[in-house]
Amino acid sequence: MKAGAALLLLAALAGGCEWLTGDFRLSGVVEIAPALEARAPKTNSVLFVIAQNAGGVPVAVHRIVNPEFPAEFTMSSKDLLVPGIRRNEHLVVVARLNAHGNLGAPKPGDLEGRSPSPAHPGDRGVRVRLDKDL
Repeated sequence: MKAGAALLLLAALAGGCEWLTGDFRLSGVVEIAPALEARAPKTNSVLFVIAQNAGGVPVAVHRIVNPEFPAEFTMSSKDLLVPGIRRNEHLVVVARLNAHGNLGAPKPGDLEGRSPSPAHPGDRGVRVRLDKDL
């Protein structure tokens, strides 16, 4: 029995099993509302995908330069701003498209959207729709 458990542990570690290594992963797609498609800049734009904790504090940020919609994203531990995120943490995924390239206070013309339901580290298939003109 001990040999079987050891083999299982070794296989999980070799395979990069998320629940053992603690790697942060979050993936999905950002879509744009049809009514705002014409407003989206085609060049010199940056799409920021931001995972926020329940208090609204960003814990991870992923950047896509000159995105094409629908834009798939995969966040990893490289995108974390805060190390040691809990697996059961509720996250709100926010996407913001801008033509100035700076994350921070939104500027007129930025587009934004939020995930309709909370996400958790390890989730796949998170959907965000840009539906708000700032």
